[in-house]
Amino acid sequence: MMPGPDQVVACPMCGGLAHHITLFSGNTFGARIWTDGKEIAPMMPSPPAIVKCHHCEECYWLAEAEKVGTFNWWEDNDEQVNPDWLKAKAVQEPTEVEYFRALERGLARNSDEERTLRVLAWWRRNDAFRDHLETDAGGIESTPETWRKNLEALAHILDEEDENDSLMKAEVLRELGEFKLARQILGRVNSSEAARIVRELRSLCDNGDMSVRELRFNT
Repeated sequence: MMPGPDQVVACPMCGGLAHHITLFSGNTFGARIWTDGKEIAPMMPSPPAIVKCHHCEECYWLAEAEKVGTFNWWEDNDEQVNPDWLKAKAVQEPTEVEYFRALERGLARNSDEERTLRVLAWWRRNDAFRDHLETDAGGIESTPETWRKNLEALAHILDEEDENDSLMKAEVLRELGEFKLARQILGRVNSSEAARIVRELRSLCDNGDMSVRELRFNT
């Protein structure tokens, strides 16, 4: 991994500054992939697609923020860098509840953006369990009812004509405990590329497992 300069951005709502990493190059060495579709690649980190402003506390799409400038922490040229950029905090990902609040406030302007927001909220909750599956895991803010409503809405959006969406919908249903429905969808995914994922998800359904799990592609 070779880091690039930090990118300074301005919040579209209030103009408050934040910064995030960039990369000159990266790789997927050591990457982990989970049943909910999230991939964690230590050698290819990326900023969140949606961030919460440190100043006005509103959420916004990072891609829509104004790019104010860049700077390198490792170069001895502080006198050439705007001091406000150096004081800016790193971008922060919203919590699960903050994702839901952003949905309520209309951050998603179409079904594709709603899908993204709901997936990110789902992943955010699952983050607390990825390495602590046998504990209650801290950091969970929403109620089970709110979590369930989000997954039910996401399942409604996902397109079963798309293979990736079908796999995700099967996983959503599995985590909701709808094992029979999940297996029915998995039975309609026939590509060789998805066979290993289908096999693992079907095995989890057969075991009555509702937890997010790391995909290990067991044979």
